[in-house]
Parts: sequence; structure tokens; C-alpha cells
Amino acid sequence: MGMADEANASLDKLRAEIDRIDQELHALLRERAAVVKRIGLAKRASGGVAAPIVRPGREANVIRALIERHDGAMPVASVVRIWRELMAAACQMQSPFRIALHAPERSISHWDMVRNHFGTIAPIILCGSAQRVLQELETPGTIGVLPWPDHDVPSPWWPHMATSDLSASVVTALPFFESASGHFEDRKLMVVATYPAEESGNDSSYVVVQTDPELSRTRLGGLLDRHGLSGHVIATSGREDDFKQLLEIEGFVSRDDPRIAALEQQSEGQIHRAIPIGSAARPVGMLDTKG
Repeated sequence: MGMADEANASLDKLRAEIDRIDQELHALLRERAAVVKRIGLAKRASGGVAAPIVRPGREANVIRALIERHDGAMPVASVVRIWRELMAAACQMQSPFRIALHAPERSISHWDMVRNHFGTIAPIILCGSAQRVLQELETPGTIGVLPWPDHDVPSPWWPHMATSDLSASVVTALPFFESASGHFEDRKLMVVATYPAEESGNDSSYVVVQTDPELSRTRLGGLLDRHGLSGHVIATSGREDDFKQLLEIEGFVSRDDPRIAALEQQSEGQIHRAIPIGSAARPVGMLDTKG
């Protein structure tokens, strides 16, 4: 047998090995899907949340653990993308959901981030305004994706999250992970939903505060420190008697966190209201595309 024949025979064996592994992977995927269906049945039997069945904190920790233990030739960004697809498909199996996306600049990066996180089979509807996204949340199984808050934005969406008649929360920050080779725009998005935010152990929380317009950033930071909170202002809205600021706070802050009540009550009238509107696991950032 010549060298070329030996090389071809070796390649055939390696390809056969790949085929065997693929069959085993497919069998494991089917086995995983069967377990997911049993989980969905168990949740419904116990009176669990109807839809969508999403655990943002658990999902974040699954990805973090995956990154921590990964080694080998396959790029970790590819592995994470596969697992995001698996988790999104599992949620769809238990209770279908759709995405309401407001992308004012119609940037392809918004669509790309949504697909990376929520999977290829999740329906996406484009909304002409942030307010429309919030309205779509009234439809069961809808998850909203909105532009990252910023200063001096006309009619910002985030003050509406602090109203008593909107039972929605910020639950995720996107992108949760990025691929070095796929990064081409510095875009960030917030995910809002009617299911609750979930603590992951490494989180950022968001609090809307209605303040005296004369309250300085330094003074506000001092008030936060006094009550065991560390954070900063990421957006402002309004003037004079309706001046609101959106704070990003380190750690997980629930709606009934006693530190928030104390912040409001002990600010000498400078903070009129303080309302937590959700939390998000801190993103893992850029992942090396090399093995």
C-alpha cells in the first residue's frame, strides 16, 4: 500500500470516528430533550410558572462553569454558543416564547445579540418604539429587548419600569458573552420580562430614583455608601419636579431590599422615591476564539 493509500485509509478511520461521536452526541441531545420535557411536566404539576420558563441566574452560572472547566482545541466561544442554543431550546420546549425587539438604528448587531442569547428558533418581532416593546409584554410568553439606557434620550423607556402598573423587570444584560472575531460594534442591550430577575452571585442591579435636581453625583454616591450600596448613575430623565436617575448598583437588589427603603427614608428629602427595577448577571465579556 502506497503512502497516499495509507493516508486515505487513515482519513476514512478518522471520519468514521467522527460519525460515531456525532451519533452519540445526537443520542445525548435526544436524552437531554426527554429530561427537559419531564422537567416541564413536573413544573406544571407543582403549579410552577406557566411561561416563559427562564432562569437567568442559573443560565449565567451554567455558562460561567462551562467557561471555567473548558479546555481543548475547540474555541470556548463556540462551546458557549452551543450551550446557549441548548438552553434556549429547552425553554422553548417547556413553554414557547418570542422576542419583542426595539432597535432604533436597525443595527444588525441587535439582531445578532438576540439570536446568540435566545436561539435560532425564537420568533423575533421588531417594534417601532420602546413603549411598544413594553406593551408587547402583556402578551404571555413575550420577552422584551431594549436599547441600553443613556443620558439625554427623548422619551426614555426605563422610567416606565418604576410604575406600579407594570409587572416587568430587567432580567439580563446583553451581550452576555462575545466572540473576539465576531465583535464589530460596541452595543449593549437590556432584556425585560414578566418573570423575575434571579440572583447569580455576580450581578448588577438597576434602581430608578426620583431626586432633587440639585442633588450632586458626589452627594448621591455618599448616600449610597452610607446604606451599603455601591453604584453610579447611567441615565437621567426629566427636569425640576420630576427628575429621575437610573442607578447601576453592584450586587443583587430585590424590590423589597431594606437598604433601598432606608436610602429613600434617610436622604433628608433629596431622594423622593427609590424603586428597584431588576438585576442582571454580569456578562463574561470577550471570549478567546482560539482553543
